[in-house]
Amino acid sequence: MARKSPSKNAFVLTLPLQCEAWQRDRLDTIFQVGNDIKNNLIAYEQKQYQNLISRKDWKANQAALSAAYEAEDEELIKVLCERRNELLSNAGFGKYRFEKQINKYRKHYRGKNGKGFLIPVHVAQKISSSVWAAYEKLLYGNGQQVHFSKWSEFTTITAKTNASGIRYADGFVFINGMRLRMVFDRKDPYGYQREAMTRTVRYCGIHRRWYASGWKYFVKLTLDGLPPLKTKPDTGELLHPMGEGRVGHDIGTQTIASVGNGAVLLTELADKVKGIDAELWKLNRAMDRSRKATNPGMFNPDGTIVPKDKLPSNGLNHRGRRKWIKSKRYIVLESRRRELYRRQKEMRIQQHNELANRLLSFGNEHYIEEMRFRALAKRAKETKRNRKGKPSRKKRFGKSISNKAPALFISTIKRKVLHAGGSFQKVDTISVKASQYNHLTEAYTKKNLSKRWNTMPDGTKVQRDLYSAFLIQNVEDSLKQIDTERCNQSYNSFLFLHDKEIQRLTLLVTPSSMGIQHIA
Repeated sequence: MARKSPSKNAFVLTLPLQCEAWQRDRLDTIFQVGNDIKNNLIAYEQKQYQNLISRKDWKANQAALSAAYEAEDEELIKVLCERRNELLSNAGFGKYRFEKQINKYRKHYRGKNGKGFLIPVHVAQKISSSVWAAYEKLLYGNGQQVHFSKWSEFTTITAKTNASGIRYADGFVFINGMRLRMVFDRKDPYGYQREAMTRTVRYCGIHRRWYASGWKYFVKLTLDGLPPLKTKPDTGELLHPMGEGRVGHDIGTQTIASVGNGAVLLTELADKVKGIDAELWKLNRAMDRSRKATNPGMFNPDGTIVPKDKLPSNGLNHRGRRKWIKSKRYIVLESRRRELYRRQKEMRIQQHNELANRLLSFGNEHYIEEMRFRALAKRAKETKRNRKGKPSRKKRFGKSISNKAPALFISTIKRKVLHAGGSFQKVDTISVKASQYNHLTEAYTKKNLSKRWNTMPDGTKVQRDLYSAFLIQNVEDSLKQIDTERCNQSYNSFLFLHDKEIQRLTLLVTPSSMGIQHIA
């Protein structure tokens, strides 16, 4: 009988694992070995890659391919791409060649009493797939370099099926001779876990998080179908129902403005991470002082770091990297910092989910501008000088984007809207120009980023982000132009809701980018 094909949808349920001390120790070893074989594969493929790009036939093919793209010669591009794929295949760059290579490293680590292997074959293949994905970006996309994996950042191992490697059955997870009990929420007020566990398990993985007491382990079950909808147990109504109508979003590096038919919101993204960020700043300062005290030879008298080529040989390890000395205090601070990063990440995800659930009630047709946050996070290329002739700082919005994760919020609200049956579309930023348009004059006016308020022809002042969200809400179906007639119909109701929202914000402490004057 043929196996039933799973649906195109899947979701992940994460639950804690109850581990004894010896089981935690063995899982620690498994993750350490998994990270080692991953780095061994990366090191091997780096040499293969350097050998490939230094070859004359590869350079000639790449130069010809670049010229063909400029000339837009599709037939020649097709021929040269086939030649490139042939060169890559001969050099060993392919998913299955990566799996074959990592299997050699896997066999170096035997199991208990020399029986079996610490890393199951399907888990090793998934690790190799992650390395191959990185090389695919390097070879075909916009990747710059494949980096080695840090032990503290190697946090998940996954099987390919639920039949071998890592298995789930009857409330237990089986891996490497261990039987780990899953811990369910006894209350489960919305019945989410009970409903999720009725679905078919496609495969499962083990995830770890760092706490003050050390690593804690969780199981990630990838289940078939759409995730269950949470309902109120007493009435059976949806916990987060979707509204009706259009919703426009104007998202920035640390704030978002949203406008619906009956609601307006201007808020800061993940505002609670600021307290953790301040604590991290103090911790990083303490770690920097500790490192300088235990590694005086690595720093100049003015505190700047000594270049690697000017260090003595005993300051480098066998791989040519710096040999840092870590004091006991530094190790404690490093552990504390890792825990704070974990807390910050979880707080950010939680607040993104809460805000997305709130905006879900604004309407069922969501529109948002396309934003390239990766480009905004990069340092400025051009060196500008201030009035005194000194170079200005080149940093832009990297810190805000790192703390607030606006791209993660967009993916969160998109997932929730589509799951609830709504639509989520991105408007063309270049043609719409929501921050420059005025629907009353039907003219575009370029404004400085520091100008946070728009003055309308009748003298009314409107907050810039909220007005942009209003314009995005009333975009045409082509997503390339503002519908002026639709704007005129809903403008008065928007102004009423806008004023109420501004009055609410004046009583709060908000980021300076909002341009709100506080009266409290």
